Amino acid sequence: MSQSTYSVIFRGDLEPGYTAADVKANMARLFKAGPETVEKLFNGRPLAIKKGLSLAQAEQLQATLARQGALSSVKNEAAPEAETVTAPRSPEEVPVAPAPAVQSTPAVTQAEGALSLAPMEGNLLKDHERSKVEPVQVPVSHLSLKPAVGNLVEASEQQAPPPIQVRVPDWKLGSHITGKASFKLPD
Repeated sequence: MSQSTYSVIFRGDLEPGYTAADVKANMARLFKAGPETVEKLFNGRPLAIKKGLSLAQAEQLQATLARQGALSSVKNEAAPEAETVTAPRSPEEVPVAPAPAVQSTPAVTQAEGALSLAPMEGNLLKDHERSKVEPVQVPVSHLSLKPAVGNLVEASEQQAPPPIQVRVPDWKLGSHITGKASFKLPD
């Protein structure tokens, strides 16, 4: 019985945290290729980077591409289109040794005339398409800092509270000499 062979597929997708320029430079160093050749890898169409590999070799190449910032998948050449293994998402998940089991996820089939997403390669607008925005200069010379001790609002900035009206009854106290006092409460 012959052993299954695998292909490493790359569409131009990037690992999170990498820019397209960095990944292109890493791929050029890895494959010892010129910028024109590497640019062809980032067209969004699936491209077999290497075919006829054992599962261990395919996963090792996939891990190497992931370290360079390229998101790739492993496809069993003998199996139908549905069997692929996607690249690990975080550096902790990158396998050091080949995994014994094959993870399979169903591939998304694209209907004729359907829309697809292009790989993220930076800004959608070119520099000349962006509107120029002049920086706004806000005057701050009238602002000052005060230590956060006591009341931060100065007395001259505070409004004086209105005086409180208090009704005081007329006690009509008598002379202090007689010692008699009389008072009348208002009705």
